[in-house]
Formats: sequence, C-alpha cells, structure tokens
Amino acid sequence: MRLYCYTYFAEKILQEGYLSVAANPNPKQLEMYARKAGSTNFEDIKKYLEQTLPGRTRSISCLTEKAPVENYEHPYLDYLVHHAAVISFELNDLLKDGLVEMIYCKDNSETAKTDIDFENVYKIKNPAEIDTSPLNWHQCSEAYGSPYNMLRHYILVLSKGFIPPEYITLEK
Repeated sequence: MRLYCYTYFAEKILQEGYLSVAANPNPKQLEMYARKAGSTNFEDIKKYLEQTLPGRTRSISCLTEKAPVENYEHPYLDYLVHHAAVISFELNDLLKDGLVEMIYCKDNSETAKTDIDFENVYKIKNPAEIDTSPLNWHQCSEAYGSPYNMLRHYILVLSKGFIPPEYITLEK
C-alpha cells in the first residue's frame, strides 16, 4: 500500500530520509502542538506528544491518497496542494523491514466539528484495516484549524525515528 506525505523539503528528504521529531528535534515543527500542549517549550511539547500517543515523537503522518489538484476553500490546503511536493513510500516494505512499530489512524472528520481539541486516534492492528476510501478534501475549513483535523490520516511510529531515503519516491 502506497502512502503519501506533502512536504516543502523534498530534496532534503530524498537525501537524508524522512525524519520524525525525535530524529530531527526542530522546535519549529512542533509549533502546531503548542496550544494543545499549553506551552511553547520544546521539551513540554515532546512530553505532551508522548502522553497522547506512545512513540508519537518518533512518528510521521501520512495519507492514503494525494489531493486532486483543484482549488480549495481552506487557504493552507490550497497552498499545500499547489506548491508542496509529494513524497510516497510502500507501507508493506517498511513493515517487512521492521521500520514501523505501530500504526494509528487519526480521523477527526466528524469530531472536529464539535470539539476541535478532541483527537480521535485509534490503533490499527492489521494494515488491511487501513481505510483507503476517498478523502473529502473539500470539507476542510479554516474553522477547524489544520486540514489534517478534517482528513483521515495515519500515524506511523517508526522504530528508528526515520524512513531511510531509499524507501522514498518523489511523486510527479
């Protein structure tokens, strides 16, 4: 199963691999969690992430599809789709080679409408449980924050905290 990630750092990822927060402790990456963590302190944010999901600092988020290149109401999603690169990798290869410890699904597509802070995260016990039905990209609204608050996506807890570059493909 092919999984996808949007990035503004494709060339770096193709050279160094796709790094989790633990492998690349860059506080800028964690700014989006500061409100929920109640702190802008890097260590506090890392602690918050680990409390929400064991291994979250060694994880990356990914989607089961690329967004259609269309115009979107959500300004960040629209910018992302039109300006970011998309990388992909084969989940089965990562699992076979022991690079993924655990898979979680985060699907706030309904819960974000009533409680933007609630994280509907659940463990995927078997990769066959991954939902590959089409995502509703146009439901994303600034009212619900990040587009990822409204898009079902998967969190891969990585055994070494990164995906080596040889597993990664730059999509066209």
